[in-house]
Amino acid sequence: MYAQINHMAMISHQWPIIGRFYEAVFGLKSSAKVSRPMNGMTVGDGVVGLNINPQRDGYIGGLDHFGFGVDNAEEVLDRMKSKFPDTDIVKRPSTRPFAAYSGNDPDGNIFDLAEKTTKLNEIYADQRTQGWSQDRYMNKFAIRTRNPERCAEFYHEVFGLQPVNNPSNLDGHFLTDGRVTLALMPWTIRLFEGMAIKRPGPDYIGFKVENMDAFKTHLQSVAGGNHYLAPIPLGGSREANVRRDFLAANCTGKMQIADPGAVWIDVTDE
Repeated sequence: MYAQINHMAMISHQWPIIGRFYEAVFGLKSSAKVSRPMNGMTVGDGVVGLNINPQRDGYIGGLDHFGFGVDNAEEVLDRMKSKFPDTDIVKRPSTRPFAAYSGNDPDGNIFDLAEKTTKLNEIYADQRTQGWSQDRYMNKFAIRTRNPERCAEFYHEVFGLQPVNNPSNLDGHFLTDGRVTLALMPWTIRLFEGMAIKRPGPDYIGFKVENMDAFKTHLQSVAGGNHYLAPIPLGGSREANVRRDFLAANCTGKMQIADPGAVWIDVTDE
């Protein structure tokens, strides 16, 4: 596979608690290669990292973007320029330890970019070289976008992600790097009848766990032991029930939850 999804990122005003949630519930671990106590928290499953960045003035909290590790960044730039002139990419400030570049796909969805051999990518895979792995890991990044077919073409042609069968007859396009699925689903305002309108953009993340019964027991134990680390309940009012059912109908996992910052998570053991 030419490119690998190497991180996902979210923004939160309570980023330390969010990081602890993913450590406690999914067993993610912080990287020993980077410490940014003033600038967010980074945890990972040994292959893919999860960045929880502080919410700053003018920014919207929640799921924000994802990133790629590639063999050669110049090849990516050339493919974008020649085949998708409506996309763009810029260099990041040198203070960013996670990506050399940030770019946008044809619908304006944001991704980061770093070469696999640089230290910018190593922070997500440092445990892998030590033989570390875990049964619970990030397996999906879902985006709602106006032109999912065009975006799917972009991620296939530029990054080499491979199309996979449309699960459960869901609307949209699904591609994989061999481990993580990128779900590109349609966005229209009519999808949100009966609930508040969600903007186009990142929608939810997914986790693979070893066993659903074991995971549910563990989740209950975490929430009971420290209520700050409990997921936000889904449903409970007319509009909340619509949101809950909307999420369930557009996921392929067996259980949907929301982290303490309200980011949707789809969980499966398959």
